[in-house]
Amino acid sequence: MDTQVKDFLASRYWQEDDLLRSLCEDLERRGPAIQVAPEAGAMMAVLVRAARARRVLEVGTLFGYSGVWIARALPPDGHLDTLELSDFHADAAEEWFERAGLADRITVHRGPAIEILPRLEGPYDLAFVDADKGGYPAYAELALERLRPGGILLADNMLWGGRVADPAERGDGIEGIRALHERIAHDPALRSTVLPLGDGLSVTVKD
Repeated sequence: MDTQVKDFLASRYWQEDDLLRSLCEDLERRGPAIQVAPEAGAMMAVLVRAARARRVLEVGTLFGYSGVWIARALPPDGHLDTLELSDFHADAAEEWFERAGLADRITVHRGPAIEILPRLEGPYDLAFVDADKGGYPAYAELALERLRPGGILLADNMLWGGRVADPAERGDGIEGIRALHERIAHDPALRSTVLPLGDGLSVTVKD
């Protein structure tokens, strides 16, 4: 997609408002600026609405950029449970959720996701995984267990900068991403694809 076409689409479908732009500026200042791409954020918001989601689970909060996209798409009685390891990031996210007027529909759970997830009860309508890549298979498995039939599992960075298909690339991060690809691609109880949005957004529907 060339710049002219991307700008045309961005201005109509995934334009960031003042709050999201300010949030991104905060990430640039206090870092790390590794939030989802705005086009991926817009897609998640569409899927939240399409699934008529009321309960959403997010693994990896950072400063709350993706959480704002998700929570804005929820109905008034909807709720987002988002998990964050870093207290610094969790503090920043709670500040931004408050500024966005979304604090009443978001709970930030602090600590290791692998410990928090088993304590959260489903069913959830949609889950989004965007944390340490080595943990992707375990996080996705726990999220899938908590999704209702017909629920949606999303994961970011599934292209890993285009390196996911290069067998020479090694390391916990890329191996975690590859393991999740194998999991969602071959399970007959799942229907999955990967959208070339940002660094690759996988979309899985649980039968």
